[in-house]
Amino acid sequence: MLVFSVMTHSPDETRELGKLFASVLRARDVVLMTGSLGAGKTCFVGGVAEALRVKGHVSSPTFTLLHVHEPAEENRLPLNHFDVYRLDGADDFIDHGFDEISYQDGITLIEWGDRVREALPDDVIELAITFGDDDDERVLRFLFPKGRENDGEKFRRLLDGIERRKR
Repeated sequence: MLVFSVMTHSPDETRELGKLFASVLRARDVVLMTGSLGAGKTCFVGGVAEALRVKGHVSSPTFTLLHVHEPAEENRLPLNHFDVYRLDGADDFIDHGFDEISYQDGITLIEWGDRVREALPDDVIELAITFGDDDDERVLRFLFPKGRENDGEKFRRLLDGIERRKR
């Protein structure tokens, strides 16, 4: 397992981080996201969606529970964007058949994913977004499970390269 945190200072930086994160995602990946209302989960998903080149505007699927964003180009992956805040837990997730989506090709990001953790595969990537000291500051804590540490290291090297270029 590999765990590390990154700080962003604006919604634009959070979105850019999502774009960079998309470079280590692959078919059938599931990303469990947690964070308070307004923490930036949907902003981060917007960056992932932009990098994946999917169709449609990204907004939180709070009332519909799921937005499926089809790829805009051939041979690209779809994005399954869940917001499970309104579900009653893992059983409700399974009853809706949503657990089956996480086993299809595509990338699945689940806001409030801790509510349905028991219904998800063991090898999910976890992302916790918390508020920082300043209004726009966010701390993003990534957990790459056993077997995905190399992807986490690749992502961290990409981040290190960006930080060096800023200096």
